[in-house]
Amino acid sequence: MKYTPLVVILAVAMILIAGIVVDGDGKTQTVQQSLTIAEGAARAGTNAATGEAINGDVFTLNQAAAVAAAKNYIAASGATGEVHVEGDQVVVTIRLTYIPKVLGDFGFAPIPVQASASAKLVDRN
Repeated sequence: MKYTPLVVILAVAMILIAGIVVDGDGKTQTVQQSLTIAEGAARAGTNAATGEAINGDVFTLNQAAAVAAAKNYIAASGATGEVHVEGDQVVVTIRLTYIPKVLGDFGFAPIPVQASASAKLVDRN
């Protein structure tokens, strides 16, 4: 009976440590997912290039088509984000939210994560 408070404290500490490990990994995976989506959307945006390589034309980035393609990629992934074009580069920022699985029961709020990526149109002519 005299060890009951100690056992309770140790049990709560173990649950919190497990929560830190599980939810820390979950947040890391969510960050990786947002980065993967951002990279894919940026690449999709650079595919909106105009020009004919066979004729030797210079490729240019169609800004409206690049933004639309990247936004379509983001929407298909179920994420939210922003897209803008800087010269011949498509820049994408993705925002996701990780909801703690273990620590959420202890009052920890959802954790917002963000990742950015860019892709540049490269012309090899």
